[in-house]
Amino acid sequence: MLNDSHSHLDLMTKEEFNTALENAKKFSIGKIISCSTSFASNEKNLELAKKYSQIKAAIGIYPLDLIELTELEIDKAFYFFKAEITKAIAIGEVGLDFKYSTKENEQEKQKNALARFIELANEYEKPLILHSRFAQRQVLEMLEKYKAKKALLHSFVDSPKLMKRATEKGYFISVGLGLLTNEEVQKNITNFPIENLLFETDSPIRFNGEKAFPEKIATIAQKISELKKIPLKDVEKQTQKNFEKLFGKN
Repeated sequence: MLNDSHSHLDLMTKEEFNTALENAKKFSIGKIISCSTSFASNEKNLELAKKYSQIKAAIGIYPLDLIELTELEIDKAFYFFKAEITKAIAIGEVGLDFKYSTKENEQEKQKNALARFIELANEYEKPLILHSRFAQRQVLEMLEKYKAKKALLHSFVDSPKLMKRATEKGYFISVGLGLLTNEEVQKNITNFPIENLLFETDSPIRFNGEKAFPEKIATIAQKISELKKIPLKDVEKQTQKNFEKLFGKN
């Protein structure tokens, strides 16, 4: 069985959503984790997870959304997270984004919130799903500083050195559709231990002009099979084991 460890089903139209679930079943995609970005997103993903057994919700606030909130609104969000966390499979999408937040006060605001998310994850024994654009080293340093127990580093495929450092801490990384065309990503993933690897689509975000959907996990798995020269069934078996190790068997 294959799984999509990072998507945004709440951003799909009703027609896209229905087609996505139908096609996911056709391509033997088991679980789909829908990551949250905002107040509305959290509520929608929890609702979807309650209605569909195939969907699992991750709750959190996207770092770029977070900088728009007041401290009171952030406190309110964490009150909500504590009340609803047992209904979620993970905390995400959270982290740091220093590409679009270049001001020091904005970056500090993101760091303060990430520290709270790590502490929340440790308290409730939930894995983190992390965004780290232009801040991969900083995210990893914070995970180490606050002793994060379980973490999935979303699209963390650019630096072999940081990827190795993540595995040494027992963390996982997820690779998406960039694997299909980016030779540098292919090289990095070929040399990366499959025991720390998961797959994602980030759907319905566009790649090469087209919206991604969970069914594309099957294409990613096939590419991993080719790059690592191992049978597809072994790729499926190991990544299912990885998924269950990180997120549990629920």
